[in-house]
Amino acid sequence: MQFWSLKGYVRYEEVAELQRLLVEKRAQDLIEDTVLFLEHEPVVTRGRGLQWTGAPRERSIPLSAPLPPTIAFAESERGGDLTYHGPGQLVMYPIIKLDGSGFGPNHDIAAFLRKLELLFVEWLRSLGLESQSRENATGVWADGKKVASIGIAIRKWVVWHGLAINVVNDLKPFHLISPCGFSPEVMTTLAELMEARGLPFERAEWREWCEREIASRFAAKLSGVVGSVEQLTLAEALGKAR
Repeated sequence: MQFWSLKGYVRYEEVAELQRLLVEKRAQDLIEDTVLFLEHEPVVTRGRGLQWTGAPRERSIPLSAPLPPTIAFAESERGGDLTYHGPGQLVMYPIIKLDGSGFGPNHDIAAFLRKLELLFVEWLRSLGLESQSRENATGVWADGKKVASIGIAIRKWVVWHGLAINVVNDLKPFHLISPCGFSPEVMTTLAELMEARGLPFERAEWREWCEREIASRFAAKLSGVVGSVEQLTLAEALGKAR
């Protein structure tokens, strides 16, 4: 497994193009499973629809008002509905083949989601935070609030799109939408959770620390079979993917 950390803030559509290139290569076994770490420029994205909870409700939530000019909008192939991405939020896009050979269970989407959630739940618990996943509410929750959102797509049994963990980002843009069908009040950040409990958190070096922690968690699940985190510009990553 390889990890690419994209420098700077990147546009949503540009990273979607990169993911499509990587998905095709992974489907043909031309590359190994690849995880992208990045921060997006401010953007609200809309996925294919809300999860079924057993109760009748609209599958898609409209924007309640026009977005400010500083926040872009993009349609997405992932599951879920409206969410926000922006600086200070670590986005992780796993390009992982569901063939049972690595992290991805063999042709089992639900098992992959549970495995991904568990990886992050276990990480947060190791930091001293009570964390869990919830039925019919894909994502990761801690202290009763949502700290990470998950929405994936599948093509040729390769996962793409993925997970966004709120770390030090401004939560106010979530109040422009109903994030994945929830009240914006449920959203929190990793920094807020840790600082509220008096746990050590270094805001200045949050991204390098998070990427290193997450990569080590994957390594533990894969018996140490994992590469280091490679720093790339988007242009360099596109060049490697072509």
